[in-house]
Amino acid sequence: MTRIILMLVIGLSLGRLSAQVTISETTYEGHNHFLITTPGAVYYYDRAGGGLSRMIDPDGKDWITFKKEPWDQYPASAASAYRGIPNLVFRSDDAGAGHPGHDQCQSEQLGEQSIRSVSKSGKWQWTWTFFDHYARLDIQQVNPEHAYWFLYEGTPGGEFKPAAQYFGTDQSGPHDDQLNYADGGKLFDQFRWAYFGHQESDRVLYLAQLHPDEASDLFSYLGNSDAGLQSADGMVVFGFGRAEGAQPLMKNPNTFFLGFYEQQINNRRDHRKFSRSIRKNLRSKRN
Repeated sequence: MTRIILMLVIGLSLGRLSAQVTISETTYEGHNHFLITTPGAVYYYDRAGGGLSRMIDPDGKDWITFKKEPWDQYPASAASAYRGIPNLVFRSDDAGAGHPGHDQCQSEQLGEQSIRSVSKSGKWQWTWTFFDHYARLDIQQVNPEHAYWFLYEGTPGGEFKPAAQYFGTDQSGPHDDQLNYADGGKLFDQFRWAYFGHQESDRVLYLAQLHPDEASDLFSYLGNSDAGLQSADGMVVFGFGRAEGAQPLMKNPNTFFLGFYEQQINNRRDHRKFSRSIRKNLRSKRN
């Protein structure tokens, strides 16, 4: 337990560069990708999309599982093309920037551990930096005429199985509420951070934003068929800065973190321990 918490504290607080992080090139779902290999996770970064299409844990489970087809079909694409991190830009001329599978960005490697993406319009820019046990996203330039969001749309523990999955936020947790997006089952609040877990996985995925805001955030599950939560496939829908009606809300640059916390969060005591660690780290990053 002490080692796990210390890993989170050291990782977010110090952010040291590491020889254990490598960036190479590969292809996935017909798109050129950067392949980022770290001790904590393997990431696939879509160069033209400007977003993560896969995040594979040490057990080989993909917590995003983007697929190209079916493309843009509601709700069927909850099992495929809707997925990704951070899926930044929606409903504008730059729609799709930051989303795997799209072709709105140009991306290049900076140094040994960073990737910079710029939208083809030149109105958006962000940089990912990868460390041993987490990744940091710095939003550096935004189009003042359009808001954005930071989404996690994917598969905790490598599959869609709401009955075996759970989540928590800086408000409370862990929760096993099975919220059905298609039927209006959506949790809206203002979150500083959140985590997502699976009963059969010994870890959770956490996401955090450095600078808190007053924008609405969202959590729910979306199945890929009319069966809703009983669908054969689907995804978590989580968004920093996402309002009802799929409306992006964030307008200022910010910094986001994501990574695996190598422990299940089974009860309030586990939740409080995680909460203390991540609050301490976010405070240190703001100073």
